[in-house]
Amino acid sequence: MSDVCKQMIICPHCHRTSFFNIWSSINTKTNPATYNQVRSLSLFTFRCPYCDRTEIIRYPFLYHQMENSLMIYYQPEEDAIAETKKMFEEINGDVSGGNASEDGNNAVPSVQQMLENALAGYCYRIVRTHEDFLEKLAVFDAGLDDRLVEITKVIVGAQAERKLSEYGFRVKNARFLYDRESHEMKIVFFDKNSSQTATTAFDRNIANIYNQAIDRYSQALLGTQKRDMLIDWNWASDFLKNAMQ
Repeated sequence: MSDVCKQMIICPHCHRTSFFNIWSSINTKTNPATYNQVRSLSLFTFRCPYCDRTEIIRYPFLYHQMENSLMIYYQPEEDAIAETKKMFEEINGDVSGGNASEDGNNAVPSVQQMLENALAGYCYRIVRTHEDFLEKLAVFDAGLDDRLVEITKVIVGAQAERKLSEYGFRVKNARFLYDRESHEMKIVFFDKNSSQTATTAFDRNIANIYNQAIDRYSQALLGTQKRDMLIDWNWASDFLKNAMQ
């Protein structure tokens, strides 16, 4: 279920107080309207009733998309990341464990065991910014594996950097974009030393790199990386470095 409550907040522009809905948990099945509201960030956009200016409010929340067995926790507070990881581990049964039934014969599974079985196939992710949150949604909306997308971004980024080296373009990060209406996919690369960007379509060539990553790294991703929750550019860079050793 979703969990929402009204809280008093201070407008960052006129500094007057008013109520705003704070969603600590968002379930797109029990609250279908939130599916589009989170993607437009309107669910987190505060409009001051006094000065009429808007501001995106940043606070931790759990996004739960039951139809896709997906949970994403938006955690902007760096010192709370470890606690968030532990929470997901407990949800997934890694910490709590438990027997299949009280008498150990697997005949009548407990409610806890049934819950753990239902959540066993879930994908758990942690993001630090709204931009990262929207990118995760874009990847899963496109029906892709975010780990393989990040690996693909790093590989294609290295190729793009070689092609753009004469212009001094150095790739520091990249973002995957997906248009749900046209199904068009793109990757935007960001330069380390300026505000310049370079964009490439997620075309057949990049799709081939993605498919090659499936063939080459799927087995490794079923190992220790299976439980990783912070999947981003740095994660993929470290994964590829370790894979080449």
